[in-house]
Amino acid sequence: MSYPAVETPAPAGSECPRSESLRSDGLRSDAKSNRERILAAAAQAFAEEGLSISLVEIARRAGVGNATLHRNFTKEQLVQELFEDWFARRQAVAAQALADPDAWHGLVSFLEDVLVVGTRNRAIRPLFAIRPQWRERFRALIGELLQRAQQSGQARPDLTAEDVFLVMLGILRTMGITAETAPEQWRRHLAVVLDGMKSRNADRLPGLSVSAQQLDSELGEWSDRVLRTGLC
Repeated sequence: MSYPAVETPAPAGSECPRSESLRSDGLRSDAKSNRERILAAAAQAFAEEGLSISLVEIARRAGVGNATLHRNFTKEQLVQELFEDWFARRQAVAAQALADPDAWHGLVSFLEDVLVVGTRNRAIRPLFAIRPQWRERFRALIGELLQRAQQSGQARPDLTAEDVFLVMLGILRTMGITAETAPEQWRRHLAVVLDGMKSRNADRLPGLSVSAQQLDSELGEWSDRVLRTGLC
């Protein structure tokens, strides 16, 4: 953002403050442009190649030097930006789903949206699960929609947000296996899952669902591995 300079009389022999202001505005404009180009290039690169893509390649795609990229972002900061953008969009979809008079349809439309985005973006497939705080934010969206469907009698009462979270993570990870030979296979997997989530004629699920704390513990080693390979 450019801020207007306060005009003051120029001391004798000094350069005109207005010229200095114009140069400062130009530098700020260039810096803003560089950041926008880096973010756009990173989003596209992550979508196409996944989180393991190098900063050198992102800089090349953005048309900036490596030093310029490093002055503005670490790789982890770029991934954070990617998550925040993804999550803001999922929040908007969740808000629409919560406004749907049919609670089950709202839940299904939200889950489908997450998976459709996953087919187009390789980085998204593990993204929401690799940080505890990201997992919690995504679980909260699922939980709100699931609770509404349970209250309407459409979703089975013994299902938890953690159950749905793990199933969604499983389908997203499977996309990497079936993307080339059967890109729509995820729809079959989701249909099987949704049928099992319905309340009608449902036998009680065996055992207990993992808690949020157990889920974080169980995903910890896996997420650390993703971070080591994708954020180095």
